[in-house]
Amino acid sequence: MKKSCLFLSLLIIVGASIFFISSMKNAYAIKYGPESYSSYPAYYNTHPLPTPKFFKGKVLKVLIEVDSPNPMKWNYSIAVMSNIMRALGDNSLHYKIELVAFGKGIRMVMNKYDKKNMAILQSLASYGLKVRACHNSMLKFHLTRKDIFSFARIVPAGVLEVAIKGMQGYVLLKP
Repeated sequence: MKKSCLFLSLLIIVGASIFFISSMKNAYAIKYGPESYSSYPAYYNTHPLPTPKFFKGKVLKVLIEVDSPNPMKWNYSIAVMSNIMRALGDNSLHYKIELVAFGKGIRMVMNKYDKKNMAILQSLASYGLKVRACHNSMLKFHLTRKDIFSFARIVPAGVLEVAIKGMQGYVLLKP
């Protein structure tokens, strides 16, 4: 008897809390819920989000690792880089982003395979993205400098570049 009464009391309290919170004008669900999603893109395009306070005076250092031959992962990597750049603004003083392609992922920076994303990567490079290609992978797949995007820099080993950047404080993302 006491357990069911306690459970019923708890259920009433939770229900009343949910009703009270949802009826508030500043409630999260009302302020940021699905009804506001339709107006979000227009607002975001005209009013960039403020830089989070954590990044004031600091530089976000991100290393994107691409070792997959899957173009879907390449597109996802590009989306991740674009979102970071868009969120922190056009000022590359707020971030350092590098893309390291090695193994079968070297195809992402090859003229032969990824002509679609070449323009996008080149555009992102103009905003501060650094593109790196693994020399060991180039040797394995019999590639020359002409096979790689002209704006990509060749590093001796992709995994070594990942390790070095990790020691320099870069955050590793592997989409």
